[in-house]
This record gives sequence, C-alpha cells and structure tokens, in this order.
Amino acid sequence: MSTATVNNPNSNKELKLISKNEYRSVLRKYISSKDFNPDKKELFYYFVPMLVFLSGIYSLVHLQLLFLPVKIFISIVMGISLASLTFFMHDLMHGAIIKSKKITYFTGLSIGLLNFFAPLLWQRVHNFHHARAGNVDDPDRIYIWDEKPKNAFERFIYKLRISRDSYNAFLSLIGMSFGFFWYFSTMVYALLQRRTNFKKTSQYQRINKLFKAKDVLIVFGELLLIFSFQGFLFTVVAKSNLLSYFLISLFPVLISHFINMLYIHTNHFLSPLTMETDDPLLNSLSLKNSWFVDKIFLNFSHHVEHHLFPAMSSSHYPKVRKLLLDLYPSRFQLIPMFDAVKLLCTTPRIYNNNTSLVNYDGSNQFNCLLPKA
Repeated sequence: MSTATVNNPNSNKELKLISKNEYRSVLRKYISSKDFNPDKKELFYYFVPMLVFLSGIYSLVHLQLLFLPVKIFISIVMGISLASLTFFMHDLMHGAIIKSKKITYFTGLSIGLLNFFAPLLWQRVHNFHHARAGNVDDPDRIYIWDEKPKNAFERFIYKLRISRDSYNAFLSLIGMSFGFFWYFSTMVYALLQRRTNFKKTSQYQRINKLFKAKDVLIVFGELLLIFSFQGFLFTVVAKSNLLSYFLISLFPVLISHFINMLYIHTNHFLSPLTMETDDPLLNSLSLKNSWFVDKIFLNFSHHVEHHLFPAMSSSHYPKVRKLLLDLYPSRFQLIPMFDAVKLLCTTPRIYNNNTSLVNYDGSNQFNCLLPKA
C-alpha cells in the first residue's frame, strides 16, 4: 500500500496517509453498483420540507390570532425544514438524486431563493473543496500559522469565531447563525478579485479561476434574483411588516444557517491537514447522531463517507460507515456531535502545523483528531 507522510510533532512515528482512491478500491468490493445510481426517492426530502416551509409562511401571514410564542415555534420549525432543504440541495448538486443538470440547477435555485444561496457559486466552490480537501488552498479550512491575527482588528474577528480564544464560547456558537453570510461575502469578494495575488488568505487565491466572466454574471444574476425574491416576501407577503418578514424569512434562515454551520465546523475544523494526499479518514470527521436527526438532515453527519463517495445518495452512507468501522476501525474518525462541539469550544482554530492547533499568540498547542494507532 503506497502512503505519504506528515510529521506529527507529538510522536516519534510518522502519520501514514492513504489516498481516497485507495480506500475506494477496497470499499467498492463490498458495495453494490446500484448504490451509485441517483436515488430519486430522495425527492421526498424536497417536497415535504418545502411543504412545511410554505405552510409555515401561510400560517404566520394569515392566522392573525396566533400568539407570538406559537409564531416563534412555527418559525423555528421552518428553519429546521430549511436546513433539511439545504442538505437536500447539497446532495442534489452532487448528482446523487437526479441526472438532469437543468432540473438540478433550477431545483437548487428554488432553495437558494429561500436561504440566500447562489447555487453556481456554492457548487463551484464546494466541488473545489472536495478536490483540495485537507490542503492549504481548501476554501473550507481554518487559519494556518502564517495567517494568524496580526493586529487588533484581525484578533477581534478571530475571537468572534467558535474556539478556545473566543470572547464567549456560547455567544460564538449562536453567532454561527451568521456564518454563511460571512462565508458567502468572502467568496464573492474572492470572485471579484481577478488578480492572482489575492491577499486575503492563500485558500482563496484560486477561487476566481473557477469562474469565467460569464459565470460571474450568472452568480450576480442569482444574487439579484435572491434579493428580489426576498424583497417580494417583505413587501407583498409580509406587507412590509418587519416582524412578519423576520418570522417568515430571516429567523428561519438564521436557524438553518446555524444548523448548517454546526455541521460544517465539525466536518473539518478539528482534523489535520493532509496536504497533497487527500485522506478522508483523517482530514474529515463523521458524527454520531440519533437516527431521527440523521433522517431529517439526510445523513450529513456521515461526512467521511461523503468525501469518499460524494455522488452517492446519502441514504447509502450507513452501509459505508459499517464498512469503515469493520475495515478501518483505528483510522475512521467518528465521535458524538456533542463531543465535537465541546472540542470546538475548547481548542483554537489556527494550525501550528499539519497535525496541531495553537492559540493566536502561539501558546497552548492542541492535537488534531488523529488515528488511535
């Protein structure tokens, strides 16, 4: 078995890396070829959450006798439904549900109108994340040492994020509701920065190369359509009532983004960098959730499994997990969601090297999640 190595400062041994293609060649021996076909049954996760979301809008707008606590509860349910739709959109745009690119795009756009997602922007950047997972130009990674906060403003921004260094871990956790807005604004800025010396961070240097001039126009057309639709919700549906608009749109979006970012932070932010060898069992983390939660959120907790087979329907990921537990019990990174969130709150978000995290002032080194042996 060919391997690459990464130095582990806390061990005299070298950390062996295995490429995802080597994992795939082993796992495919135990997986039916039918499991790689698009699964149209997952369209259930579009129509049901969308019906719940639209019913929530109708209830909040037309049932005027509802008490405010009831309205807030309905809005929270709408947010959970929107999170489910977002995970559906994720699977959809990986080609795991239907083959038609046009149907895929416009179905994804219908969700993007609700959750402020520009589908082409997201799809290109997310596919680039899969191509470069665990590397320094991965758009979904955290800080590396050369990018540590160097002035008061940068430290302020860094300490707003969930980490050991945050001003308040609980408030930073709640603040993840705004995480996608920050992420997308950064992506748009990278998109506009056409020079190759984009100096935000090294991970964004190649973002603008993913988009041709016409693609940039499409992305901004998507954004224009999204904000126009939100304007329609505010002026026509909510009748320019700020509270009504907040309950039918903004609050559900914040709930959805909080759930989405909770998963995204745990997917990779506790894991080591593996550089040019994409080893999903090391640079990604899967979570233990209840069966019910996994059903609502389309098995998004199965993230190592997803990085191994991104175009596979998420309904088959439990099979892949069982195989990983049987074949790679010491390498497969799997912990409960609560434990992962606790680690987010008690560790920094800066890579000191490929396998450890460090505070912004260089103190208190913490190991990334590494194989048991």
